[in-house]
Amino acid sequence: MKLTSHERIMRIFQNKEIDRPAIKLWAFEPGMKLTNPAYHPVCEAAQKTDLFLTIGNNMDIYCGKYVNELITREYRETDQPIWIDHHITFHTPKGDLKGVMRFSTIGEPSYTTEYMIKEPEDMDKLLSMPYVQGDYDPEPFFEKQAQVGDRGIVMSGLDHAGYALQRITGSVNLALFSVDCREKVEEVLSVYSKRLVDCAKTILSSGVKAPLAWVGPELFTPPLLSPKDFDDFIFKFDKPICDVVHEAGSHVWVHCHGKVAKLVERYIEMGVDILNPLEPPKNGDINMKEIVRKYGNRIGWEGNIEMQDLIQSKPDHLRELIDECVEAGNESGRFILCPSSGFMEYPRPSKEYIENLLIYLNYGFERVEACRK
Repeated sequence: MKLTSHERIMRIFQNKEIDRPAIKLWAFEPGMKLTNPAYHPVCEAAQKTDLFLTIGNNMDIYCGKYVNELITREYRETDQPIWIDHHITFHTPKGDLKGVMRFSTIGEPSYTTEYMIKEPEDMDKLLSMPYVQGDYDPEPFFEKQAQVGDRGIVMSGLDHAGYALQRITGSVNLALFSVDCREKVEEVLSVYSKRLVDCAKTILSSGVKAPLAWVGPELFTPPLLSPKDFDDFIFKFDKPICDVVHEAGSHVWVHCHGKVAKLVERYIEMGVDILNPLEPPKNGDINMKEIVRKYGNRIGWEGNIEMQDLIQSKPDHLRELIDECVEAGNESGRFILCPSSGFMEYPRPSKEYIENLLIYLNYGFERVEACRK
């Protein structure tokens, strides 16, 4: 049995027989710009992987087609040349909301220095913003899909109601609000979820039948919030989107860091077709052998190679981790070997990290090929 990468990935979504597990280097895209020349051999080796690309859309969740009128941005230099502050203002009928994101000029991860939502009443300001869904142009998706061809798939990225709220409240305020004004949090998530249902319908009715992908549920899972919060704030509002996607004949890919072993059943019930990144301890709690034994092929499994192991492990230990991961994941018939995050998040990679990435790609490919039927 020999499948193209496109066929292999789609059959994992569909829970159909595959020839071998897939292998993915998260965030790799042919022709991508390098944050450091040291990544060149990694990108060369990644050419043989199964490609998972994602393309977003311009349907802003906060104010839709009014985004350029109601949201203003200003870039300001800081006292450190490698950082620039991005001041963002939401102009709402009930008053402005202001926040600051700090961006690196050398490729370091960005972070928030001031969150927009500081008090419960700020959520009333947020919801007072007028909203009409923005226009959706499917052509960029079709162009990227044509470029990828049989080498993989293109997923259509969708915003997430919980993430949309958390990124302007921060996790501390969100946790406090979940206790002090829980009904207000639910109101915001309900409004945003309905907008996302409509966005999903718009994307899928345009002829785009690709899997829809989103990140964000991890912000509502332990230890940040409780299992009940996951049910009330994630399951309740994400399931209608999954239903819309499945009714259109498409599929769902979800990213959720952290300890998700006790949430897998809920993700299956929600309608998630592939769950990523399945972190092992200590960051996560996924033992691939045990989790596959428990759930089998009821969901697609993607990940289980922790980024810290790629950064810190000795070569022999990394090979052992890959062996264990592929052996366990292969038993499900729905497995994608993948690191827990993007590979170029480090603009100054060590020699050891580059060597481990090459081991992951070359030895990982060897191991998934050894599973071929």
